[in-house]
Amino acid sequence: MHSVEFGDEMWCYAPKLREHIAADPSYRDMVREALDYVIARRPTPKEWFVRTHIWFFDQQELDTYLQAFHDYLFGDRAEPIYPPDNERLPPEPQAGPS
Repeated sequence: MHSVEFGDEMWCYAPKLREHIAADPSYRDMVREALDYVIARRPTPKEWFVRTHIWFFDQQELDTYLQAFHDYLFGDRAEPIYPPDNERLPPEPQAGPS
């Protein structure tokens, strides 16, 4: 689900996962426990990239993505945040006062 080969098709796989979680309480508990662990552990963007080949610019962006996915599966979020495109350019550094 969270790897580059599925990132472009998350719109298709995420609803199927959500349906499976709703239909199978033991599977729901397993997925929730795993996702809660990942969120609590807070992998760095580099650690996430090594495992998934999806790059996040900073920790906040990755944390937001994971929490949104959790809220989609187990809360009332209508859609997850889709994984970022690895081709995007990093944000411009903000210039400080001169």
